[in-house]
Amino acid sequence: MPKGLVAIAALAALLSVAFASLASAADHRDSPTPTGNPGADISDVFVFRSPETPSNVVLVINSSPFIAPVDNATASFDSSARFRVHVDNDGNLADDVRIDIRKSGNSIIVEGAGNAFGVEVSPAGGEPIVREDGGRRLFAGLRDDPFFFDIPGFQAFLMNRETPVNGLRAAGGGDPIDAFGGTNVLSIVLEVPVTALTGGADADSGAVAIWVSSETSGGQRQDRMAQPIFNSGLIPPDPEAKEAVNQASPSGDTAAYLETVIGTIGFLRGVADEALGGAQGGGPLGDLTPPVLGEALVPDVINVDFAQPLAFPNGRQLSDDVIDLTFGVVMNRGGAAGVSDGIDANDRAFLSTFPFVAEPHGEGAAPGPITPPDTGDGGVLSSGTSWALSGAFLAIALTFGGAAALATVRSRR
Repeated sequence: MPKGLVAIAALAALLSVAFASLASAADHRDSPTPTGNPGADISDVFVFRSPETPSNVVLVINSSPFIAPVDNATASFDSSARFRVHVDNDGNLADDVRIDIRKSGNSIIVEGAGNAFGVEVSPAGGEPIVREDGGRRLFAGLRDDPFFFDIPGFQAFLMNRETPVNGLRAAGGGDPIDAFGGTNVLSIVLEVPVTALTGGADADSGAVAIWVSSETSGGQRQDRMAQPIFNSGLIPPDPEAKEAVNQASPSGDTAAYLETVIGTIGFLRGVADEALGGAQGGGPLGDLTPPVLGEALVPDVINVDFAQPLAFPNGRQLSDDVIDLTFGVVMNRGGAAGVSDGIDANDRAFLSTFPFVAEPHGEGAAPGPITPPDTGDGGVLSSGTSWALSGAFLAIALTFGGAAALATVRSRR
């Protein structure tokens, strides 16, 4: 084994997991099936209150990650894929509301929760085509990938455990880099009344748990997504295990994955202590133990309480810096002892009007093709590099997932 991978081998031993496959960032390429079917690969899900119509909630579902600008013209929604938004509004992790989204011809069709309308897919590089129907709005087309994170800096932090001086980078490690800068995704943006999800009487009350799945037109599940990086890192990178997660529902997550999550949070805190020095001072919500975080981290759903402001981890806005917030929670460090990756905003400005997601990068945005970050292929390949990447992204998963638990933690304290 190359010397540079010794730290990752140790991590694998401590966690009793064979990190033999590549992992990914956010939910980009989390297992072989969605990796082999990019049109059904759900890379991110965002849930936030509409800044234009506060009584509405906006759902953003991104797929087909890592589209380089030179490939914009050929990027297309998959007519054989269907996305399903699952909404639990009574706390039993069963669907109370379902919204199905599919492609028909050159249009995206939405059905469920009072929806039965569609919109033509916006042309790459053209003005967004927006369909409005009874207070609901819909957009589908190419957009900038809103996920931002210095992945190489975090990989170095995890493996070398050196004191960071510039973001997560140690002295001589260079400047932080947004590994997702310059890449595009296919976005579906749906805006509906809050009450269509909660079943309540007004837009300022009610709570829901949301997750999104994708499947083929024949009904074969491809992917599922809620919290960033749940499957791609929290689950041991065995292709069969990851496929099983994508075939399952959140109702089984606690029994299957809670103990693994608790143990890994504890290990990750040890890595941070070694690199940062000093005692843990508590994160943004205080000194929370790994079991408390673990119990809130699982199952994999986005919790949204409409009686509270909607910002990560109560939902997720496009501009939320989930990295810095979750570092503080999972590493149990906040304030002056807090940790940041040094990337505080997306590489393109988000829109103030619907569809809100930033405009896509055009082919002339950079000199030549943009190479997507090396975040893995969901276990399709295997090499020495796989060990380093899989170990790094296991920790990334915990970092992201920990913050998604904050809203639930608040309700339990």
